[in-house]
Amino acid sequence: MNALVYIKTPQCIELTKNDVYLKDFLTVYTSDDALKQDILNLPFYTFKSRQNNQIIVSILKIIELITKNFPGTSIINLGEGDFILEYAPAPKKEKLKEWIFTILICLVAFFGGGYAIMSYNTDIGAKELFSNLSLMITGNAKSGIIYLIVTYSIGLTAGMILFFNHLGSKKLSADPTPLEIQMRLYEKDIGTTIIKDVSRRGESIDINQS
Repeated sequence: MNALVYIKTPQCIELTKNDVYLKDFLTVYTSDDALKQDILNLPFYTFKSRQNNQIIVSILKIIELITKNFPGTSIINLGEGDFILEYAPAPKKEKLKEWIFTILICLVAFFGGGYAIMSYNTDIGAKELFSNLSLMITGNAKSGIIYLIVTYSIGLTAGMILFFNHLGSKKLSADPTPLEIQMRLYEKDIGTTIIKDVSRRGESIDINQS
């Protein structure tokens, strides 16, 4: 057999079953459809513990497994050199936990954000600023404060919606939000750190291991 096989895997893959096959995390392309299915159905690893666990895998181990079962194949890797397989079995009462976490996060975001805004307004002297603006515009330091506060609140809300590119569950544009960008960068940094730490301890699955 002399076939060219392209493989690709992301940096981190979350799995919910303990028996892992190549099809669970590997993307394969080859002109031979039968060979592709045979490769994807190869068993790779079994998580012995039923609890959350993760392993670091070298792509060389995948190449070794494929060439061992299908001699003569040429493998070209288009993905990560090392990647994480994370076993996270679906917990019981998952929906209830999601609702509890969502409510807690909403409460923290609401009261925390409100406190931060009030602290900021106090630091910059927003009350005195509104009084001075009211005096300049209406000639009375108090008569126009309520209108300034309302317009300031509307502007602050509109600015937050535009900045985070979200209105409830709706996105205002297809561009990723600043929060989404930071979360992707954070996930990438976490994955890189885990891979390097485990590799330094010599605990990753590589071609030197059976």
